[in-house]
Amino acid sequence: MKKMLILMLVLGVVPVASAAVMTLQISVGGVNEPPDSTINLLPSQSVELDVWTPNGWQSDETDNVYFGLVLTDQTAGLATITGGVAHIPPAPDLSWMLNPGQYDPFFPGQGGVYGQIMSSTGVAGTGVYFDQILFHCEGPGDAVLQLWSSMEEGVFVLQDTVIIHQVPEPATMVLLSLGGLLFRKRGK
Repeated sequence: MKKMLILMLVLGVVPVASAAVMTLQISVGGVNEPPDSTINLLPSQSVELDVWTPNGWQSDETDNVYFGLVLTDQTAGLATITGGVAHIPPAPDLSWMLNPGQYDPFFPGQGGVYGQIMSSTGVAGTGVYFDQILFHCEGPGDAVLQLWSSMEEGVFVLQDTVIIHQVPEPATMVLLSLGGLLFRKRGK
């Protein structure tokens, strides 16, 4: 009985071990895995984002990976994400991406870019898959970027999260301080 149980456990693990798994990450300004505390932008500044993978994938069959690089619902008004191109290689030759408004079936209403990594050979290398994605600051506050992916239609997994701190411009802070001083002086 024990041998049969062990055999069933081993056979149950084998398909999981051979399944294609791809990890996607966000790079900010060319820095892979940037620490959240170091990404500071002024309103109206921009920075380039990339979608990359440290591990690629290899499978016995054709595989598709859908992804969405989006702002969370709470921070969608603080920034915009536009542009982007498939970078080939290492991205497979059938990869593509779209801006919101063109087609956003997975995260409707959220700002971001969407795409698909498709390999007719079942093999995809490591490196940058999509680059020239532009993050543009719209106002002060923390913008939370999330990268979601799916190898199974309709089932998305959160792959990476990056927080970009949008700080007020120095001139705005000076004007606010002067206004506060004037308000205080009038109150006396």
